[in-house]
Parts: sequence; C-alpha cells; structure tokens
Amino acid sequence: MLPASRFVRLPSFAVEGERSVTFPDAFVAAGVATGVKKRGKLDLGILCSRRPTVSAATFTSNAAAAAPVRLTRETGACDRLQAVVVNAGNANACTGKDGLADAARMRLLTAQHLRLPVETVAVASTGVIGAPLEMGKIEPGIAAAAATLKPGGGEHFSQAIRTTDSFPKRGALELHLAEGVVRLGAAAKGCGMISPHMATMLCFVTCDAAVSVEDWRAMLIDAVERSFNRITVDGQESTNDMVVGMANGASAVRLGAAGLGQLAEALEALLLSLAVAMVADGEGATKAVRLTVDGARDAAEAERVARAVADSPLVKTAFFGCDANWGRVVQAAGQALGGDGATAGRKTAAAAMDVLYEDIPVVRGGRPVPLGDGAEERLADIMAQHEIDLHVAVDGGSASTTIYFSDLTHDYVTLNAEYTT
Repeated sequence: MLPASRFVRLPSFAVEGERSVTFPDAFVAAGVATGVKKRGKLDLGILCSRRPTVSAATFTSNAAAAAPVRLTRETGACDRLQAVVVNAGNANACTGKDGLADAARMRLLTAQHLRLPVETVAVASTGVIGAPLEMGKIEPGIAAAAATLKPGGGEHFSQAIRTTDSFPKRGALELHLAEGVVRLGAAAKGCGMISPHMATMLCFVTCDAAVSVEDWRAMLIDAVERSFNRITVDGQESTNDMVVGMANGASAVRLGAAGLGQLAEALEALLLSLAVAMVADGEGATKAVRLTVDGARDAAEAERVARAVADSPLVKTAFFGCDANWGRVVQAAGQALGGDGATAGRKTAAAAMDVLYEDIPVVRGGRPVPLGDGAEERLADIMAQHEIDLHVAVDGGSASTTIYFSDLTHDYVTLNAEYTT
C-alpha cells in the first residue's frame, strides 16, 4: 500500500494495486540476506523485467558520487536498462578504483545470471560511506537473489534496499485509461541525508505501458522534479542518490497524447507519495510540513526562501516543540532575501511578508496578527498535527514554490551520533 498523506491525491482513474514494483506485468524481484547487515536482515535485491524496456535514470549531483552511481551513469545503457541490483549496508562510496571494480563485478555477475547485456543492468548501493564492499558475501547473494526472482518478490526487494528507514516505502497503481489498463509500481528508500539537486535517495519505478523512450524520460524527470526534488530532511545530499524507471510495454497498451498525460499525472502522484513518506520518516521526525512560498520575483528567489525556511534548525525544532514561532520563519525568509547583497527593495519585501499556519494568519504585512481564544486553540491543534501546511508570502512578484520538510528532534541527533558514516 502507498503511504497515506493528505498532501497527495490520486487521480480519479487510478486505484491502488499490490506487489509494488512487481505489480506491472513481466517484472520480477527478490530480496535476500547476505550477512552484510546484522541479524539476518535482507540487504541485497534484484529487480528485473522479463521483456526489453525503455528506461530513464537520474543521479546525484554530489561531486563525491559513489562507485555504483558513476558506473551506471557513465557506462550503463540508461535508455534501455532492464534490471537493477542493489545492496544495502555499504554505500561503496569513496572507495577508489577498488570500489569501481566491485560495482562492475556486481553488474557483471547479475547480467550473467539474468542472461542480459551487462550495460542493461544498473547498480545501486546505500549505507556506510568509505568501507570496502564485502564481496565474499555480495557475490553469493547475487546468485541467491537471481535464483529466487518472482512476481511476488517486490515486498522482499523493498525491504532489502532499506538502511535507517523505519518502514518500507512502496506502492502500485492500476490506471484505467481510454486506451486500456496499465500499471505502475515503485519501491524507494530514504529518511536522512536528504536535500536533493536531483533525486535524494534510491527509487525504482516500473511500468507496463508501451511508451517511447523520449516520452518516458520526460515524464520521469518531471515527476522527480515535482516530488523527490521538493523534499528536505537535513539539507544534506547523499553520494548515492539514484532513480531508475523502466517501462516494458507488457500490457500491449500503447498510449496516445491523452493517455501519456494521465500516466504522467499518476507517476507524479506515486512518487510524491513516496517523497512525503521520506519526510515523515526523516530520522526521528514527528511531523511533515508542506511549505508554500509565493510573491517572489522569480523561481530562484522562491526556491531560496523555501530552502532557507525548510532547512532552518530553529524552524524545525519549533515544529518539534509544537510551537508556532513565526519569528523564526520570518528570520529565515528575510535572511534568504537580504543576505546576499540584495537591494533595499527586497529587504522591504521581507519585512512586509505574511505567514499562515494552515488557515490561521499569524503575520500580515510583517506585523503580528492578534489571535483570540478560538484562534489560539485552533493554532495549538494545528501544531499538534503530524502534517502541517505553512504558507509564506513575500511582496514583490508572482513566482511560487512548494517544498516538504520534517521537524528536527532529539532522536535525529541520537541516531546520527551513533550511526557510523
């Protein structure tokens, strides 16, 4: 089942399906325990289409990109990927030539077991940075996963790709379109080190519609931009971020312009559901906040204000404390507008901003709004919610943006102080 959120609405032509990434026809998956993770946890997965595919992929922009990212991005056939192999517990990042060789070995072994061209297999890793892969465990794990691939293997696959996630992030949709019925599936992981310039985690998307590689690439990139690129937990971008989407045409339903538009709409809703779940599962998080910024001069300014507010530890800790401390919001937005040599006009725009928590205005024109007893009680109820809408309006333009962020808790500090990176 898709993670539930009031921030996400499924299209009327979409109904939830089962088996996540193996819900679309002709996709199989498996997840196994290699021993890299302790206590017998699943830590290696393979996802494969039994038919040739069109595909698209996006990768981290981090200059310290991990070996599997570099290998797949630079030598993979990213427009016709047919399988992915993923290990968890070790990021294979900052591991030099040996790390690249290990990633290439993972790809080669998977391709041999699946009898696929090596360039059609993507490799992904997640976990501790700087440690060499335990290939003595990984290699037999690949053989075991390849031998147990099945249509019902999506659940094990989604479990195998997790690190500090408290729950698997997966889901599937059945789309009833004019051209026929097609299916979408996805499995993702991510809850910390999240603030993308591309994706922000690992996500694998499957589809059985018949689409061109150009259409599929365009809709996947757009859906990533509107979902995974709209979230932040801690303002940190991983070395291993990757999104891979594969469409194999197994439904034999070829989509026209209207169907392609509906598929794009459903894909965005599917990925946004997983993206919001990452925020809600942000390490130790208790709240997910949808921040809307408008009134900016341009998209870049709207983004700068949104990121300043969403990544502010003062704002985030206020939400953890259920404190509608609008002064922290105004401070962060004002810093973004006036902290880089901006004109006096922009500083005036910051001073004249509005701030609303859900439907309660707390600042109008840069001045506090007196609240009666009923509004105070309503505001307290809002701040106790798990999902909260925050609206910031600056004065000076028509550009807007939306971003989703988590609060910052004691548990985040504890987890990251104890987790080796």
